[in-house]
Amino acid sequence: MQKTTDGWSEITMPKSNDEPWDMKVIKNRLFITTQSGIWTRDLQGGIWRNIKVEEEVVKFIKKGEELFGYTHRGKAIYSINTKDKKKPEKVFDAVDFIVQDVDITGDTLWIATIPNYSWEEMTIPQKR
Repeated sequence: MQKTTDGWSEITMPKSNDEPWDMKVIKNRLFITTQSGIWTRDLQGGIWRNIKVEEEVVKFIKKGEELFGYTHRGKAIYSINTKDKKKPEKVFDAVDFIVQDVDITGDTLWIATIPNYSWEEMTIPQKR
């Protein structure tokens, strides 16, 4: 459902058999993760686009205008471009860890992992 000045309106995803796992809104774009990939929709134009990802992204983490997705049990983290049609990029592969949280300070991505709660520091290129 989308709230507008006229009230609530229903939004239907293109693949009706897709079950939404998580969703986030950044600026004027809706991001929904499902078993068939990530669906994004311009909330003004109403145009849907499917973004294919190498693995199933089950949860989003939104930090400011940055969007990350992590896979089942936090095995990997993908950086999801919120501005254009670039493919999501795997930025962390948790071999012996499970990702618990992420944060960004400047150009550094911080990744909290368990079972030994620790922070992994990773420099990320600034998007232009």
